[in-house]
Amino acid sequence: MRKHFYKILFVSTIAVLMLFLIQTVTGFFTLKPLNGATTEAEKPKLTLKSYADGSFQSGMDWYLKDHFGFREWLIRLYNQYLWSCFHETNNATVMRGKGKWLFEEVSVRDYYESLMYKYADDTTEMKRILETEALRMWKVQELLKEYNIHIFVDINPGKHVIYPECLPKNRSYSRPEGLRAYDYLKNRFDELGVNYIDLVPVFKNSKDTVDYPLFTRTGTHWSNIAAAYAFDTIVRYMEHLGNQNLVNLDIYEKHHGETRPPDNDLELILNLALPVKTPRNLYGVVGVKKDTPTVKPHFVAVGDSYYWNILNNLPIWEIFQSYPYWYYNSSVFGDNDHSTTLEVDMEQELMRHDYIMLIYSTVTLYEFSSYFLPRALLHLCYDKATIDSVAREFVETTIQHNPKLYNEALQVAEKTQRSVEDVLYDDALYLFRIEPEKYFRELRGNKMPTSRNKDLKAIRESFTSAPSSK
Repeated sequence: MRKHFYKILFVSTIAVLMLFLIQTVTGFFTLKPLNGATTEAEKPKLTLKSYADGSFQSGMDWYLKDHFGFREWLIRLYNQYLWSCFHETNNATVMRGKGKWLFEEVSVRDYYESLMYKYADDTTEMKRILETEALRMWKVQELLKEYNIHIFVDINPGKHVIYPECLPKNRSYSRPEGLRAYDYLKNRFDELGVNYIDLVPVFKNSKDTVDYPLFTRTGTHWSNIAAAYAFDTIVRYMEHLGNQNLVNLDIYEKHHGETRPPDNDLELILNLALPVKTPRNLYGVVGVKKDTPTVKPHFVAVGDSYYWNILNNLPIWEIFQSYPYWYYNSSVFGDNDHSTTLEVDMEQELMRHDYIMLIYSTVTLYEFSSYFLPRALLHLCYDKATIDSVAREFVETTIQHNPKLYNEALQVAEKTQRSVEDVLYDDALYLFRIEPEKYFRELRGNKMPTSRNKDLKAIRESFTSAPSSK
């Protein structure tokens, strides 16, 4: 009997190994892919050189680690083991709180110690960064008023701000409490007269009174239905800001249902074998109120991922003629002509839109505007010819007086097969976009610049005189 047992064990082991090998080679079974951003190793090419220097063997080791048979299934099984047996996650960016509530690690860090240490070494440096952005916001706001364009900030609460009682216990954060971007910017916005809508107190006051979840247990952003109510509030604020009548949202036919994306975005990136059991969430069908608006404006949102719930789930095409989304002022969505903000003509885009919203949560305010404001300020004050002239002067000065920067540009030029002058010119434009005050003295300080981009008036008139949907 014992002899047969070992034979069966041996045959079973070989069969399992063969099954893994077959799946590795053929991919016969179609498995559910893992969620989240991953970088997988590419299959190395076998050459005499790569074999002789060992790079092929090393590359194949890394490739097989990412492509062995049933990898997805085994990873999910291991993640489930950590979740069920130890109440832990296998994702450094997601932490498990009380009652199976999930939080981003940055939210937990922001609650137990100031998140500012990710961006600055001390409060003095953090104040300098935030003060610069607050002044830029005020200047851009006042400059855009000259063209009847309204820019404002939408501040949203992080999940940890509304449900701190569900956070995991502090186990690792020990740095002293520092400056919080929300407190500083809110105070400076009030002092400077910056247009902003603060949804933090709105959510706090309605937490125990509304019949829908403001945040779901397994999501990181406001819930789908909370985003709908919040954006209706934002649209009404825009009506007040521009003294115009816009289309308003209408939420009806509420119903409970299983949690669906993006209300479970944190659960998805945990890649568990089994779904997390949570209460059913409240959802609603969202439409627009039958009204006769006087205007259907052009609108652009710049900021963090809170806007995804709005862009993907609300009928904003009923409210705006155009509504691109500049994700952290980098990738562009809802615009067929551009995929990144580097591709856009800033003069055209500033003058095209009637409303510009900077949307940031209490966690992402530390990187407020994502360099949108310095670039906007530059183009509102100086035309392309002036910017080009300063950039050319920068190139000449660098070649003559900064050998280190020149040599770095030379290396880039050789790799990209471009001239050194072109590389330095692009470097200058990049520096202008992130810190124009360093190269245009008039933009410094707390006074409104007197320079104006003389080309913007005609551009704005070309958009406002064009036929529009009413």
